[in-house]
Amino acid sequence: MSSRRGRVEYAAVAGDTFDVVVVGAGVIGTAIASALAATNASVCVLEAASDVAEGASKANAGITSSYYSAKGTLDCDLLNESNDDWEDLCERLRVPYDRIGALTVALDEEGFAALDGLERDVREAGVRVERLTGDQARELEPLLSEACVGAVFYPDEGIIDPMRLTWAYAELAGLNGAAFVFDAPVLDFERDADGALAAAVTPHGAVRGRYFVNAAGIQSGAISELAGGESIRMWPRRGQYWILDRDFGETVSRIVLPIPTATTRGIEIAPTTNGSVLLGPDAVEGGAPGDTETDRPGLATVFELTRKLIPTVSLDRAIKSYAGNRPASDEPIRVRQDRQVRNFVHAGNRSTGVSTSPAIARRITAILGALGLDVRERSDALDRLAIPPRLREQPHPELRERDDITEELVVCLCEQVTAAEIDHAVHACVPAVSVEGVRKRTRATGGRCQGSLCMAGVIFMCANARDVAPAAVGMGAGSGVVGVE
Repeated sequence: MSSRRGRVEYAAVAGDTFDVVVVGAGVIGTAIASALAATNASVCVLEAASDVAEGASKANAGITSSYYSAKGTLDCDLLNESNDDWEDLCERLRVPYDRIGALTVALDEEGFAALDGLERDVREAGVRVERLTGDQARELEPLLSEACVGAVFYPDEGIIDPMRLTWAYAELAGLNGAAFVFDAPVLDFERDADGALAAAVTPHGAVRGRYFVNAAGIQSGAISELAGGESIRMWPRRGQYWILDRDFGETVSRIVLPIPTATTRGIEIAPTTNGSVLLGPDAVEGGAPGDTETDRPGLATVFELTRKLIPTVSLDRAIKSYAGNRPASDEPIRVRQDRQVRNFVHAGNRSTGVSTSPAIARRITAILGALGLDVRERSDALDRLAIPPRLREQPHPELRERDDITEELVVCLCEQVTAAEIDHAVHACVPAVSVEGVRKRTRATGGRCQGSLCMAGVIFMCANARDVAPAAVGMGAGSGVVGVE
């Protein structure tokens, strides 16, 4: 087996030439790295931020879609290829997942008339779907509005923890030998005499490779331009969310959506794998790629539209609001060799990156294999992660065998996260190095109190793992240090 690498400093890769250099450590980039690291290929991932899942991969609804686009589209094919993977994949990677189903709800006669076409399109796409009356929909979801006159039900829609998924992909890749260099934005590319890419240039130095994968999300257009590749027009599409507390989550069991438009599935109500509920997102075009500020009018719209679906939605249960930028593009999905640079491959998805990540990883592996890369799977590659069990997921935690005192110490009361889970996160192959990093991997600081009670413990465990002072532990990407001494 390749030696464990994971998170490394640039000096550890400076003298190497990798078979594949992946630009971007979002859900698609890490899925590709995980797939390739299980083959004979050597892999290095370059990420501009300080951790995995710092863009759209952490600010999304956490849904594994079964249907999004019509039959014959690449998105439809990738969703169908990925949908059967989730139970096995999430069991092996220890990622919370639940196939709860989704309801698209008609609230008036115009919406009711649209259900026929929607049901037909979903069925033609090869996706299971059921047509329901308003009463049947309320039997599945009792709090639905009395205005609901009909619905379609997609039983194969699921919910997933997208941040944990992204980290799990990266962790497995690192354990199988992939290197991850963070705080390493690509500034340029070096080329061979024949014009092929030879190295990605970062502020730390160049990282050499035989093939380069553009999985940079909203920065994919800029990366393609630096590589001399095809023109890709990208822009941010900001979406805002409310998070409602777990007590409201106990009253909603399925994803609830309005009638979709030509450009969006609409502002939805989505349970999460941790028991809370998301409301959103809206869709605001333009702005800067790093602009993730929320605004009151947009959040008010999210609230009002979701309350039409389920009238008991109340901001009295809100614990947080946030926004993220989806990588809107002139082409919804790019999974192909660049049209101008022979050893440059694109892997991007505007809306369903989480949902299609397993299939995209397989397709990129196949593309690279067709270009000459040795992608035969290694017999000694790991295919699952060993992670401490989550206390919240144990039906009778008092009956569990405990091998270490840290398994009994609950650091985050809201999310019932033990010291053992945090200790694993900060000492992992791709470890958490900030408060936000711990939250992505364990949910600590992500509950009702948003870290008011547990943040100090998280900071000190991070500091101990990194052998730094607590004051040197940052909140996360783009933030300063916490300032605890």
